Amino acid sequence: MINELLKENRSIREFDRNYPVSKKELEDMVEITRFCASSANMQALKYRLVYDKAQAQTVFENVKWAGYIKGAAVPAQNNECGAFIIVCLDTGISGNDRQFAIDTGIASQSMALKAKEAGLGCCMLTSFSEKPIKEKLGIDEKYKIMLVLAVGKPKEQPVITDCNGDIKYYRKDGVHYVPKRSLEEILI
Repeated sequence: MINELLKENRSIREFDRNYPVSKKELEDMVEITRFCASSANMQALKYRLVYDKAQAQTVFENVKWAGYIKGAAVPAQNNECGAFIIVCLDTGISGNDRQFAIDTGIASQSMALKAKEAGLGCCMLTSFSEKPIKEKLGIDEKYKIMLVLAVGKPKEQPVITDCNGDIKYYRKDGVHYVPKRSLEEILI
């Protein structure tokens, strides 16, 4: 069960824009993070849910997608996600970014797996403009944005391929391919 879920859970970059991701769906995703490991059990991550269309557009305009794919808009116009979860570090609890970068990964992967289980898809975005997102969404200065998780109904099903020395994902004939290293390559 977990093997299939992990293999099927890919970063989604094309979404059904007509599917309205609900506050409840996002809350269910965040709820699962309460049970995740946390450095020193500090639980310093906080989450800002974005499901309002205008706010989602604000976030969309301040994130960068699919850096390896040149010359094409990704996601294509009208294939944008309908919601985001902004993962923040509460610096009032801890300002140790490195320590909580690990927590961010654990929590974000957990939310992505929960989304996949619910028929949704996600893309973890670490290239974003923090200041305008915080200003336009009213996120307090004590929160440092660690990651932006795009959430929506997938319009694509990425395909895993062998990497053959090149790890850059690519699109061919409308299909998104994700090269992965072999087991032999990752074992030391």
